[in-house]
Amino acid sequence: MGAGLAATLMAGIAPRTHAAILKDRANGKKRLVFYFTATGNSLFIAKQFSDNPLSIPQELKKDELVYEADEIGFVFPDYVASAPMIVREFVTKGTFKAPYIFSVITYGNASVSVAEWWNDFAKEQGVVNNYVQTILMVDVYLPVFDMNEQMAIDKNIDENLAMILEDIGAQKNFVAPTDMGFFTEERLKNMRDHHFSMTADRLLELRKDRCAECLTCADVCPRDNFSLGEDGLQYAGQCEFCLACVHHCPHKALTLKSAREGWPGERNPEARFRNPNISLREIIRSNKQTNKTV
Repeated sequence: MGAGLAATLMAGIAPRTHAAILKDRANGKKRLVFYFTATGNSLFIAKQFSDNPLSIPQELKKDELVYEADEIGFVFPDYVASAPMIVREFVTKGTFKAPYIFSVITYGNASVSVAEWWNDFAKEQGVVNNYVQTILMVDVYLPVFDMNEQMAIDKNIDENLAMILEDIGAQKNFVAPTDMGFFTEERLKNMRDHHFSMTADRLLELRKDRCAECLTCADVCPRDNFSLGEDGLQYAGQCEFCLACVHHCPHKALTLKSAREGWPGERNPEARFRNPNISLREIIRSNKQTNKTV
């Protein structure tokens, strides 16, 4: 998304959103919105529905996860036509009580069956969605997409977001239908097996000549996988595969290992993305797991 499009988006959406939030306040309505974000897309969407959306990685630090409101919302990215593991963990551990529950799932290429998958999964955890919709945004999956190419595409975010705002404002009941396209269940299973079994050491390659040991990667990691050791930057542990560390490294020192011999690990190691409406500080506040100085 270029600067011009970002400005247009904010000009078109922000006033509507602000009015919606003010209306809820005037009516005394309590709306809780929970989000998970890596590059800011889902946080940007969450902020359209609440002036104080709650970070799922930060909420998971609490001993008690019991929430009650007039409306509860979940906003998160589509990972292989399903939800990130950290989102699943939160919904599994939490208790959510509201007469109207909605979910907005950001995706960048094909939403496939993610809405129905999430609707079924949440229901198994006792969370019944009234509304599940997807919204097309910049695809940040570096193994497949070049961020420069993605940012040049107008994905009609403002129009689609306005429609979702209107739907949820009217408490519409809806679950986006499945469109498998060229995907099959077998292909999705293979992709999920690869994605959700990922570890930081399997995924990442460090260009040591670029690393300034600033630990921005540690600050944005929702799984606390980074530290400094005698040999410099260290990373290990179960990986969310969110790519926050790679996208936000100020020196592009982190890149992706190749999944297959003879294939590049990513389309363009020099191109990175953060939603232009979201600051690095907001990403850190959303995901940082420790307060220690390392």
